[in-house]
Amino acid sequence: MAPSLGRCLSLFMSVCMSVCLSVCLPAPHVPGKMMETMRTLQKQGRYKSLSFSGSPVFSRDTLNKMEDGDKRVVLGKVLEVYDKLFDQMLSELPTGSQSEERKTEEAGIQYLQERVRQLKRAQYQKHLVVISTLEQLGNIQINSSVVQSNALWELPWLFEQASSLAERKRRSLRRRRAPRKRALPVLAKLRRAM
Repeated sequence: MAPSLGRCLSLFMSVCMSVCLSVCLPAPHVPGKMMETMRTLQKQGRYKSLSFSGSPVFSRDTLNKMEDGDKRVVLGKVLEVYDKLFDQMLSELPTGSQSEERKTEEAGIQYLQERVRQLKRAQYQKHLVVISTLEQLGNIQINSSVVQSNALWELPWLFEQASSLAERKRRSLRRRRAPRKRALPVLAKLRRAM
């Protein structure tokens, strides 16, 4: 009975280890085919003579300083910009040429665009609604007296919404910190008892 118990424990431990490793180790975020397609595009066509100039299009520093919720909204917009960028790249391909290089470039750009669109649809749809709303807010005609009058009527409700949202966030942070404060004396007693 002991050897079979040992085998069961060994099997159980290896299953647990493989589950832990699959959960704990991060999966690659960019599929290999995407990386290969990007390398191919950079080595041929209009991009082969260009190298990264050091001035990024999208600021990593700003993105890294954001909270996850804000970061998701910005990344949703970034994916939207990439979609438009790929449309532009496709429209700039030489039209008369049917060379193998052009076909490869077109297929690569279309593949990357489809991957971006899939991610956008699957993970960022509700964030794109936020982006659309922000763009609409940016188009409000603040020099219109009608807009100014209506905005004054709407201010109490919106001010209350903004204030209560900030208060809810503060309360949520306090609730998350409270269990830690209560747990510290208990942990100290346990250490002394050991």
